[in-house]
Amino acid sequence: MKEIKAIIKDKIDQVVECFRTQNEGKAYSALIELIDILITYYNENKEEEDIETLQELLKAIENRDMVLIADILEYELKDKF
Repeated sequence: MKEIKAIIKDKIDQVVECFRTQNEGKAYSALIELIDILITYYNENKEEEDIETLQELLKAIENRDMVLIADILEYELKDKF
């Protein structure tokens, strides 16, 4: 359990760094990897309280709002791991 949480934190840091440095291609690739890991984590742990945060993240992704994606990952989601 601790290992997957550490992987999630590291991947969040990677995605945020890529968005902050405006490396969109690498950021979106890393974001896809992060989403795959999160799906596995949430399927195993069923943490319902994170649904709102994940919905906000999906909306930011749909809007291609790089700043908001990075902020949600760094300031809302990362703290949960």
